[in-house]
Amino acid sequence: MDYKIETQNLNLYYGKFQALRNVNCGVEVNRITALIGPSGCGKSTFLRCLNRMNDIIPGVKTEGRVIINGKDIYAPGTDLISLRKKIGMVFQRPNPFPLSVRDNVTYGLKIHNLTVQQDWDRIVEESLRNTWLWEELKDNLKKDARLLPLDQQQRLCLARIVATKPEIILLDEPCSTLDPIATEKLEELMRKN
Repeated sequence: MDYKIETQNLNLYYGKFQALRNVNCGVEVNRITALIGPSGCGKSTFLRCLNRMNDIIPGVKTEGRVIINGKDIYAPGTDLISLRKKIGMVFQRPNPFPLSVRDNVTYGLKIHNLTVQQDWDRIVEESLRNTWLWEELKDNLKKDARLLPLDQQQRLCLARIVATKPEIILLDEPCSTLDPIATEKLEELMRKN
């Protein structure tokens, strides 16, 4: 079977502590896949392996293979910028950039040169509509994103990812700050994309 994401004997260590042990799994194309387990079992660590976010943590050692689109992302010479352009991630706690609402949404478009600037207003509106923020923020696009309530910050982080149209979206408990209605809408958005 062809998988979009496949792990083979994936191990991860924080110093001497082994956080992941021989993880072998496959995720099919166009599937929503959930990781279920108790707090502290390594779900977030595993997700961060899929776009090499653990690389920035001192003392982390990764063994095994993570294959995305048929290529081992831990192979020497892997272009991390290109990898992270394909794989967006929304964390459990909102992490808006110290920029305006609009600049948060267009950030990925700018750094990856994904579209011409003339399209940014349309993409900002579309992304904020897709994350149910447009009506709430359309008159406050210049507002510092860090001043938004937590639920709006989280939806803004999702809008920032949605704007870049990544191949894969990793969600690490993104609904922890959302109410049940927003959670249902997020699930609907993931099914649609």
